[in-house]
Amino acid sequence: MNELKAQARIAKPPARCQIECQISGAAKMATTQGELLVLILSNGMPFGDLSAIIDGLKTSSKSIGSHKRRELYWQAYTDLSSKVAGMDGAANCFLMYRLGSDGEGEVELAELTKRQRGLVGGGCEVLGHKIKPADDPTSKNWCLAFCEDEAPRALEDLMAGEPCIYLTAEGVYVATRYKRALCKGLSGPLKTLKDVEKVVSELAPEKPLKSVSFLANDPPARNSYNVFLAGPSNLGPDLPPMIGHVATTSTSEIYDYFCHRRNSYLIAEAGKLIAQLQTDVAKNQTPIISAGSTKEATIAYKNALMKRVYVHESMKKFVDRVRSDGQVEIFVIAGDVTDSDFGRFGSLVFELFYRVDLTTLG
Repeated sequence: MNELKAQARIAKPPARCQIECQISGAAKMATTQGELLVLILSNGMPFGDLSAIIDGLKTSSKSIGSHKRRELYWQAYTDLSSKVAGMDGAANCFLMYRLGSDGEGEVELAELTKRQRGLVGGGCEVLGHKIKPADDPTSKNWCLAFCEDEAPRALEDLMAGEPCIYLTAEGVYVATRYKRALCKGLSGPLKTLKDVEKVVSELAPEKPLKSVSFLANDPPARNSYNVFLAGPSNLGPDLPPMIGHVATTSTSEIYDYFCHRRNSYLIAEAGKLIAQLQTDVAKNQTPIISAGSTKEATIAYKNALMKRVYVHESMKKFVDRVRSDGQVEIFVIAGDVTDSDFGRFGSLVFELFYRVDLTTLG
């Protein structure tokens, strides 16, 4: 148990800097301006088959609720189909349709990198409803289609989703919402706390934890919130805090549970910074922590004084700016934070590189 606690302290959670600005065209696509309405991921499907599938999606769009949305998606699928109709070869790509602020749509095709092709080709399991050519339902080639709110969420997850590590009766998985990889097989449910702790203590990056990152070989390390059991188990009440338990086997609900654990952890970490701020103020010291003031946050950011920041998801403009630059550790907290110190202090807290009175800076 002590070994598990020590290892969990060493493994820090990854900063939510915008990974996609680091490398490759497919990564940069997530920062393109405009509302993402449709996202299609194709795993080697011939362009002719992909065009036919898009035409089928276009026909299905007739059932969309409002007339305005039906027109919008009809045009989106029309433009997407036209983009690929005359292309030859295999479609190993992301295909996207974005709606600009001027109301004009734009189609973007981003070729998968060698790493991404390897992952979607069998290096990991891509989760979702796979659409295959109508005349070859046994084909190894497929595509996934996401629309409306699910499209940007899927793109963010595929490109930059933080992985969790969960144990089932079948084995140990590394997973995001839309990707997972089996890292180690198990012969059945873990029946004792000692069994669980033994398996967890042996989990390390590459040994056996795999990377499901679309951007680089980046296998996860265990930390205080990313490891848990999934599925029926009687061990829940006996598990230590660094090992959680969710009774479901639904991959989406499993990731929801992980996000809840991560969010609780981030709220607690933000609370520690606020406690340090209160201590500094009580001692009449110039604080190294600031909270609640978007003006001071802007000053600190512009002057390259901000080291790390915890911010609520509702402050989207600030979040997008910090993520796009990728210069500051940013941790985005979701949901209702009203009853936390983080919420009571304006849902924004950040640490500076050194003590400075931000009110003296412009």
